[in-house]
Amino acid sequence: MMKKIALIFVLLLSFQGSSQEIKSYTWDEKPIFKEIPDEYKNQPAIVLFDKRWVHTRVGAYAYATFGMNHTAIKINKAEEINNYNKIKAQDNGYIRDVRDFHARVIKPNGEIKVLPQDKIIEAEIDKVKSIVFEGVEAGDILEYYFIIKENPISYGVEVFQKEIPVLFAEFTHTQEGVKFETFASPEFQSTDIKPKKVFTASNIPPFKEESSARNVKNLVKLIYMVYVPPMNTYGWNTFLPASYKKPTFQYFNKSQAREFIEKMDLGTLSTEEKLIKIDNYIKDNFDFVWRGETAKKVSNLNDGKLKLTANDIFDLYGFTLKELGINYKVVVGMSRFIGDVDTEKFVVPLTHEFMYYIPETQKFLSPYEKHLCYGYPMYEVQGSTAKTYDPANKEFHKLTFPITPAEFSVNESQSNVSLSDDLLMTSIEKLYSNTGYDGQLFRNWITYFKENKEEKDLSEFIKNKIFGDDFDLKMINYSFEHQEFKYNYTNTPFTIKVKAEAKESLTENAGNLVLVNLGKMIGKQANLYQETERKWDVDINYAKTFKHKIIFNIPNGYEVESFKDLVIDKKMGGDESKNCSFKSTAKVEGNQLIVEVFEIYKSINYPKETYQEYRNVINASSDFTKASVVLRPKK
Repeated sequence: MMKKIALIFVLLLSFQGSSQEIKSYTWDEKPIFKEIPDEYKNQPAIVLFDKRWVHTRVGAYAYATFGMNHTAIKINKAEEINNYNKIKAQDNGYIRDVRDFHARVIKPNGEIKVLPQDKIIEAEIDKVKSIVFEGVEAGDILEYYFIIKENPISYGVEVFQKEIPVLFAEFTHTQEGVKFETFASPEFQSTDIKPKKVFTASNIPPFKEESSARNVKNLVKLIYMVYVPPMNTYGWNTFLPASYKKPTFQYFNKSQAREFIEKMDLGTLSTEEKLIKIDNYIKDNFDFVWRGETAKKVSNLNDGKLKLTANDIFDLYGFTLKELGINYKVVVGMSRFIGDVDTEKFVVPLTHEFMYYIPETQKFLSPYEKHLCYGYPMYEVQGSTAKTYDPANKEFHKLTFPITPAEFSVNESQSNVSLSDDLLMTSIEKLYSNTGYDGQLFRNWITYFKENKEEKDLSEFIKNKIFGDDFDLKMINYSFEHQEFKYNYTNTPFTIKVKAEAKESLTENAGNLVLVNLGKMIGKQANLYQETERKWDVDINYAKTFKHKIIFNIPNGYEVESFKDLVIDKKMGGDESKNCSFKSTAKVEGNQLIVEVFEIYKSINYPKETYQEYRNVINASSDFTKASVVLRPKK
């Protein structure tokens, strides 16, 4: 008996020791920092170390999380001081107490100036404490640490990579009465120093933000989750059956759901037809209860436009499929720009995407994506791996999301361009259409603007999407074709007809010649002139095709001198089925110049080794927008 009491006493001391250790953390009186490598000596600032420690305790009478952040930054250039001299004790929204907050400046000669405690300021609204380093000069080291006490939090994301190099990163966790699980970037090494688990990484390079890159996924970071043993609610084998064993509802009941299914009259339809009708009706008639709104009980699910919680809408799909005997799987994916679905667990801090997969048709239902129709999944998950759960057979499998072909998402335009007699005014009649992901997104945007914005906002939105925000023109009128959601299922082009007049002249005189900037008619184009090198692969949203036709009515008294700048041909080498290209042609037919553009991106991934070829294609489209036809007076 005495042995048992002694053991309990030892354990209590151990728990108390872990809590006390983090609460009594302090810095070294005379710190020694790692030597800065030559490659980083010209950086504007350098993080000498970034140390973080999380301690969670959960017991009968003890519920708390303690967090410690200790950082030292060397300022090399004076202009960087304002970027790093303001420090907040971050609160995660649940702070109860800032237990300790210290800051000091270490001069190049070793002199240490500790900031007095009266320099710590507490905000009136959110009660967050902060401090500002004063009198900082180039060459100084800013060092600070703070310890906070919070309500227990079950997960967190610790990002260590910054816009400046980090010489040393450290994450420590200790715990009492909980299971602490970590998911770290490969740059980290882990060590068990009982009762601590310590993760360290050295020489983390500055993060380079690049367009069309998996920037979030590429960050050097550490993710953690906390749960109380023996429960492991995050394991897929527990989480999916518990969440999706059978659909349940909060604001209506099963009898109402069955009545809803009956009134849709699906009996004689094929599986494909049933799925289209179900998806179309729900997307047309149900909207989500947004933040700040209150959900209400529903008396009749067929009663026109209704608002439901996102979970009730998701479960309404599942219940309908189950009642109709349509086999389905719950699918969990993740945007490929954020990360990969873990094979064993639902990693809570990362955003996961939930949908249904229909094995019979090999298509997807996306209840949470208002704009997306039954068919392909959301573009962010293309090519990635998902976790699936079959509630009927209680089976788990993997699934690779399909990648849409470039012919699925097509952007097409036809512009008829005429100049006034004095060549100062340009009249434009443009037909602009989209299919695939672009068509579905555009339909949704237009619906949103028509329901929530003023007419002038809608007009400005259309102008910017079709012509670009740097084209000064006046919208005369516009109209839509095939705007209804139902056209998504047949991938019918969503079309906008626009009539406009350019306030700015597209013409420029060069002696007796006239230059007309026709390339501008395809709209504003991105370019990669400044991005000469690439760190990451290029990952675009989805494969797509652009087709443009420009019909230019040659003014009376003029003829075409040259259109060579409007003729461009750029193409990547390698696999024909995965490359990209830009090609434009021009020809004179009677009193018209006909210009045609064909641009295609057949893959969603372009390795950084082929970046220069990809860059040439992107820049070709930008070059085209600057291209002009040259006119001369007829002799």
